[in-house]
Amino acid sequence: DVHWNLIRASSASVADTAVHPMQDILGLGTECRMNLPGKSEGYWEWRFDWSQVEPEHASRLKHLTRIYGRSA
Repeated sequence: DVHWNLIRASSASVADTAVHPMQDILGLGTECRMNLPGKSEGYWEWRFDWSQVEPEHASRLKHLTRIYGRSA
């Protein structure tokens, strides 16, 4: 799961804040991109529904948040 490898890497970084696109957490494909370079229309139209979030998504994100000390 390359998207979870990226989420893990950014969570493990020394940066104060780690931001993970919801598309990556859900493991969605390129059809769910928010923008395309060189295209001037249609940005920020993608939306998600909470029903898309599976227990596994929440569990994995919670685990990474805990082990890398990213909880408030």
